[in-house]
Amino acid sequence: YWDAVAEKSYDRFLKKFDFEGYLLYRSGEPEFQDLKVVTDSKGQGKYWKPIMQWDLVDTIKGPDPVGINGAHFWRGDETGLVNSFVDTTVVNGTKYYYALVSYDQGVVPTKLDPFYGPTGGLTPSECTKIISEDFSGTLKFVDQNCAVVIPNAQAAGYIPALIEGNTTSVKQGIGTGVMNVSIVNPNSVAEGSTYKIVFDATGVIPSYKTTSYKVLRTILSSTIVDTVVKDMKLTSTTPPIDGFTVSVKNDTSVVLIDSATGWVPGSKTNVALSVKVDHYNSAYNIAWPGDYEVKFFAPGTKHDAPPFDILPDFIKDSVNFTITNTTSGYRNKFLIEDVDRNGSFSVGDTVRIFEAYVDESNFKLAYNFAYTLRPFTSPIFPTDGDKIAIKTRKPFATGDYFEIKTHSSRMDNILAKNLLKKIAVVPNPYVAAAKWERRTLYQSGRGDRKIDFINLPSECTIKIFTVAGALVKSIEKLPSATNGAVSWDLISDDGMEVAYGLYIYHVKAPNVGEHIGKFAVIK
Repeated sequence: YWDAVAEKSYDRFLKKFDFEGYLLYRSGEPEFQDLKVVTDSKGQGKYWKPIMQWDLVDTIKGPDPVGINGAHFWRGDETGLVNSFVDTTVVNGTKYYYALVSYDQGVVPTKLDPFYGPTGGLTPSECTKIISEDFSGTLKFVDQNCAVVIPNAQAAGYIPALIEGNTTSVKQGIGTGVMNVSIVNPNSVAEGSTYKIVFDATGVIPSYKTTSYKVLRTILSSTIVDTVVKDMKLTSTTPPIDGFTVSVKNDTSVVLIDSATGWVPGSKTNVALSVKVDHYNSAYNIAWPGDYEVKFFAPGTKHDAPPFDILPDFIKDSVNFTITNTTSGYRNKFLIEDVDRNGSFSVGDTVRIFEAYVDESNFKLAYNFAYTLRPFTSPIFPTDGDKIAIKTRKPFATGDYFEIKTHSSRMDNILAKNLLKKIAVVPNPYVAAAKWERRTLYQSGRGDRKIDFINLPSECTIKIFTVAGALVKSIEKLPSATNGAVSWDLISDDGMEVAYGLYIYHVKAPNVGEHIGKFAVIK
């Protein structure tokens, strides 16, 4: 993961902020020359091929219009920016060289020369990526935007950090958007800290707009609440917060959720139902940010009635149902449109739901519903216990919040003991070479050799013996929960290359147990 400093870079020559995106390179060499595969018309390498690219959504995309001898810098696909990435295509035990570079927009040509083509422009440029390593594989310098990584599985018994809490619905509020929490650094995740992701909006219900969000933190055994992130744009991901990042997806408008609206399962009626946003009169209509429940009682019973009538279109007739705004917890008034003009509520009549009702001239109409008979079906009319659910998507309002709790990673010795039998050597047998070994840079000699002991506990001692029982090598694995492997260069404690043959190894882990295995080195 990385910060957003580059996104605020200013070009003093062009006198503008011209950041455009990020390129992520992964190479098997510190010079990244194996990635310089984008060639010009002369066949010469001009650009490096990234494994990932992210760019601003700003209409600047595709190949740059300037180019170099026919090779054009790819400016992106309008993907939007991220500040973290998990590479899931690596091979454990292999050394990788990474570089994350930012690049600018370049300058679009201002003239078109009939002979030379576009002139007056600049190709996009990217920042440097420098990793220095000597012939022995010792790192001399790693730039701040680069990293050298040898991936391995976590130690046996490792229980990863986790996020506890509901990220698909707010703990308090009306918004129906979702939140995504991504752990980017498990080692930094705090134990028992509580976080609230709180939203701000302009205006008041029902006419409001979500503007930003902030993150509040309460650490374990403390009552102090501190603001760790504030004024975050809804389209932005937070910088890392104690090892994780937060992003949100807001429902920007109020709309019916058709898949969740209708007769509640268990209802006995078989009549057809229609629920819509009300459009009877634009002066009164509004898609209200609320959910509703229409609850029916036994036929013939009287439970509610419209507050007024407007004959002959709207009647004031008592009905066997009630309407409740379940989002805010109050009963709703309503109008009955007498579609068949029979003077009473019946099949086919439309019920229009009031919101913000004050009197006969001051109210809003939010939604309406009506039910009709299905053809060729004996009708079962709504009766006691039948319910209609009306569900809507709603933007986050001021004060809406998600709440999560974090748990740090930890080691479980009992689990580690049960996993001792999975300790192994790779490759086994070791036949002359392994695919993760670096290419040799020497004019003669074998170069690097390496095997890995994998699925090890966090801390252990490995002793390697010949079949005759002679100790060849002792290896101490220092405590590390995130690394369950140890490499051996096939050099004995005496500084000699080991002979080909069969070897026995013994693993002893404090408070966990022991394991014995074998491996072979074949010429």
